[in-house]
Parts: sequence; structure tokens; C-alpha cells
Amino acid sequence: MPDKSFWDKAREFLWGLFYMDMYHETKDQARRVNDLINLMIFGELVGVPLMSANVTLRLLPYTLRDLPGWKERTLQEHDITEELPHID
Repeated sequence: MPDKSFWDKAREFLWGLFYMDMYHETKDQARRVNDLINLMIFGELVGVPLMSANVTLRLLPYTLRDLPGWKERTLQEHDITEELPHID
């Protein structure tokens, strides 16, 4: 693969300078929304009954691949100091 030209490097640098933080914030917000949706669907696994079992079984094929990562994120310990930069 040939080396990137100066303009390609400059474009990547400027993208990182102006958009990288917004990109990571958007991904973090999308992950949090996805976790809330999974909590609504699989809340019974952690003791929060929110939806009926019939609806949960219908949504199961669409969310099954996210279940292991969601369980890991939900059950890990959190410290308030981890969230301090996100509090406005």
C-alpha cells in the first residue's frame, strides 16, 4: 500500500481534531440507548420485570447477539468517578 499523500494525512488529522470527540460521544450514547433497550427486553434476567414474556420472546432473535456484552456491562461494578467527566 503506498504512503498517503499530504492531503490525506491532513484530512485525517483535521477529522480527528474536530470530529473524534463527537464521534466517541455518539458511539457512547448509542451504546447507552442500546443498553436501555436491552434492559427493557431482558430485565427479568436482572430482576426488573418490565415487559411481558410474549413480547420478549418475539424480540429475542434480534437482540440475542448483543446479550453477552450487555450482561457483562450491566453486571460490572461502576464507580461514580468514572461518570464525572460526563456530568454537565
